[in-house]
Amino acid sequence: MSKTIRAGVLVLSICASALPARAQVQQSSSDSSAVIRATTRLVQVDVVVTDSSGHPLKDRLSEKDFSILEDGKPQKLSFFSFQQFEGQEKRPLPQLPPHVATNRPEYGRSAGPPIILLLDGINTPVENQIVVRQQMLKFLADHFDPRMRIAVFLLGNELTVLQDFTSDSALLTAVMQKYRSQSAAAGRLAGTDIQLQAPTFEGPSVGPQAAGRDSGGGPGSGSQSVPGLASKLARFEKEVNANLLEMRIAHTADALSGIARYLAGFPGRKVVIWFSASFPLNLSVVDPEDFDVYRSYADRIRATTNLLSDAQVAIYTVDARGLVGPVVGDPSDTGRDANGRMALTVDAHMNANSKEVFERFNKEESLTKVAQETGGRAFLNTNDFDRAIVESVRDSSTFYQVGYYPTQRKWDGKFHTIKVKVAGDGLVARHRRGYFSIDPESWRHSGTGEMNTALEKDSIASTGVLFYARAMPPSGNADVKVEFLVDAHTITFETQSENLRYCNLEFQVRAFSPEGKLVKTEVQKAEAPLKPETFDRIQKSGLPMPVSIKLTPGQYMLHLGVRDNRTGQFGTSELPLTISEAPAR
Repeated sequence: MSKTIRAGVLVLSICASALPARAQVQQSSSDSSAVIRATTRLVQVDVVVTDSSGHPLKDRLSEKDFSILEDGKPQKLSFFSFQQFEGQEKRPLPQLPPHVATNRPEYGRSAGPPIILLLDGINTPVENQIVVRQQMLKFLADHFDPRMRIAVFLLGNELTVLQDFTSDSALLTAVMQKYRSQSAAAGRLAGTDIQLQAPTFEGPSVGPQAAGRDSGGGPGSGSQSVPGLASKLARFEKEVNANLLEMRIAHTADALSGIARYLAGFPGRKVVIWFSASFPLNLSVVDPEDFDVYRSYADRIRATTNLLSDAQVAIYTVDARGLVGPVVGDPSDTGRDANGRMALTVDAHMNANSKEVFERFNKEESLTKVAQETGGRAFLNTNDFDRAIVESVRDSSTFYQVGYYPTQRKWDGKFHTIKVKVAGDGLVARHRRGYFSIDPESWRHSGTGEMNTALEKDSIASTGVLFYARAMPPSGNADVKVEFLVDAHTITFETQSENLRYCNLEFQVRAFSPEGKLVKTEVQKAEAPLKPETFDRIQKSGLPMPVSIKLTPGQYMLHLGVRDNRTGQFGTSELPLTISEAPAR
């Protein structure tokens, strides 16, 4: 059921019924201020500055050392700050009152910059996953800093949180010791390598007409049916491989987007270290008839990296294959089979070598592109996973934040490049490569199902909008009332006049059975122009909203969501609920 509330007294009428436990779960303005949502055109860029050797600077830079260009045109710096994590003492996590849930980051993390170790089970062969597991255990044993807060995610058939943020190395070690390679996931999502070939121009190619010609009937037709059938089978295999690869890349992009939404509410720069054997950005053309099979995924990857950059997430990609030498160029390879006969001709060796180089470049390009677009780094062709993790963690500890209002003020939907320059010899600035100039309110045109997907069973939380929610077990046959308290710093308001602020929100409550079956959904929309005194009040204590849902006695897992309908940003959380049978009279 869906309800819409349009009333100028919306918040005034429900403030008295807002979370009674509000005093115990009061929102932290210090955390909220770092993730303020706005529809202004301020472009924020996180910048890591190193010397020519890749080491962090000892001296702090000032605002005058930075200049920024958009599409090659100088921009006026409007915001500048230096961010450094110097270490914090461990503190106990805040506790929520009974029957209360939240997606606020401070309730699920300890001190330190947030770092996610992402194990890729669908783009990485099993043998490489085993090596990654060993290397991560080595890192935890030799280099773990208790001031870090690390989470471990698994990209398998679903994106799974193996261990949420923790500074306890014992918990992380136990998770890695229990981790098993994801061969099943790889099989169902085309995790095995798609064999791409470099374009070749040797010999005549079979044209589309010849490939599709029916060879049935007439003298000699039987001798032509075999090559015709082989051509059709080869064509079918290429189409199947293309479809499977597309599914795999879509699944990977969705998972990275889910991580971006999970980290959006965490203040500051976040780091994801992604261990993957990768996937190609393009499916290459081998023969002329392959043009309709050819596909490029660069636009899909760029849209995903844009979402990550907007959430201040930098991706550090680590090639899970480690140090890879060319098989064809291996000196130990004589080119002869077990009987001493030449297995391949010289031309075949050259073609195989060309194919191998092309495949490796195509895969490594995707790892490099994702890292560069988000301001991270790519660690390729190396077995030194320890160094990759240590240097990625170090980057998250010291960086600069700069911001500017673009001179180009139109929402043109195009991608605009960003270049940050730093004064000083040999200094290197690493940052996001650009952004899409998309009107925040245009999200409705691309579909509104993202929050619905995030509210499905076993989805990780989203933190684009932060909130608390309480659901008390009802008495008798009364409806369950879910009381939301939304952090007003994470939603946007439109100024309609000098005295009124307008917001537009959607609240969802979905009740699932213990078996994961969706039992009932309640949707409520709220639109309200707020008077100055009301707006000031909710800025301090949050925006309350009750949503009622009728459920029979039983056990449920409530999936809760709040979306800002002006920007499409949303937050999700889960809350268990038990409704007892009404006592007999």
